[in-house]
Amino acid sequence: MKRTLHNWFFVALVDILAFNAANIVAFMIRFVFRLPPYNFDAFLRLFPFETLSLILLFFFYGLYDRPVSKTSRELISAVVTAIIVNTFFAAMVSFLIVNIGFPRSVFAISAGLQMVVFVGWRLLYRSWSLRSSPHVHVLVVGPKREWPELTIRAGKYLPRIHLHFLQAEDELPSGLVPRIGAVVLGTVDQDTKSRYFIECMRHNIPCLWRPDTYDLLVAGSELTSLGETPMFSLASIRTRHGSAAVKRLADIAVSFFGLIGISPFLLLIALGIVIDSGRPVLYWQERITAGGRRFMLVKFRTMIPDAEKATGPVLATADDPRITRLGKFLRAAHFDELPQLWNILKGDMSLVGPRPERPAFVDQHRRNIDFYELRHLSTPGLTGLAQVAGSYSSTPEEKAAYDLEYAKTWSWLKDLSILIRTIIQIPFKGDK
Repeated sequence: MKRTLHNWFFVALVDILAFNAANIVAFMIRFVFRLPPYNFDAFLRLFPFETLSLILLFFFYGLYDRPVSKTSRELISAVVTAIIVNTFFAAMVSFLIVNIGFPRSVFAISAGLQMVVFVGWRLLYRSWSLRSSPHVHVLVVGPKREWPELTIRAGKYLPRIHLHFLQAEDELPSGLVPRIGAVVLGTVDQDTKSRYFIECMRHNIPCLWRPDTYDLLVAGSELTSLGETPMFSLASIRTRHGSAAVKRLADIAVSFFGLIGISPFLLLIALGIVIDSGRPVLYWQERITAGGRRFMLVKFRTMIPDAEKATGPVLATADDPRITRLGKFLRAAHFDELPQLWNILKGDMSLVGPRPERPAFVDQHRRNIDFYELRHLSTPGLTGLAQVAGSYSSTPEEKAAYDLEYAKTWSWLKDLSILIRTIIQIPFKGDK
């Protein structure tokens, strides 16, 4: 515990020093190695608040968790997102408060320097932590088909591990328990899960398992009582009316000005589609929005015309022969989704929310996934938590769990974070 606290203070101290050093260097670059008193005094009035907000944002994005708990890509994404949000916050404060004013170029220069410095130092710290982490015996329990995936997940949590594998029906060897440092559960029945929960609590062993939609639904419920009977109070996951109205206004503003601003680019894509594979340019498809209402989602066409005429509704695969040459690029860059700004402007969609599904898939998921209907309490989005936190191979059950987590933990900061992470991750994740 003392070592963990000591490490946290060390990391936070380096963060504070690096952050303010980047700001000072940004001033010197902007003013050609001079520090004008008026402008620098404005920075001195702002920097305590800006520093505090950065530390809080680093907490929010898990940058003070164990350094090996994130992959390098996740670490870079979290650092860059936190810096962008903090820079936006500082620029807004300096704009609103007259006596805290200096050239906005300082913010841009400082943000660039911060990204280089923080990404570099945090990757070095993560590398050092990996080398100095002790080896831990990890017990993986689940079907054999899940062992490779569970091994990857265990490796993200505890990078230097010795793995032991059991299936749900296997007995736990008594001699193994004293050596186990963590347990990772895959798809197991409730009896098996309860058995391992008891063993882990009895021996003070961390236990990790993938939550299903029920786990997420009841997580954070308030423990109350009805007379002398203990009861759970389940909180609503609906966005409050005031917040929903402001979110809608933000959607209208961004989609309206976005369509105007990128209209030349949209016309260029349309021309490319006509040259590559002819008409039509746009593809309209029925999807489900909030409340189960149907609407027509619009995208740039990336497949051959009438691609589903013979097969009916089927999901596209990575090497789908129906995808056109230009369509592969548009899908990888997600440019095929840009016309959905029109759906956002109309109110069928939002910038951030669960991705809208087709009616055929919704009917299928309703039968197979518990509480799937709850995702329709939120307005579907252009991007969502499942798109930035999941992977191409995420199952419908995993995506539904991400959607429920988003609905339960919604905030303005989460929406902004998802938007920024989407922009950052597009080159890495491609078509999802």
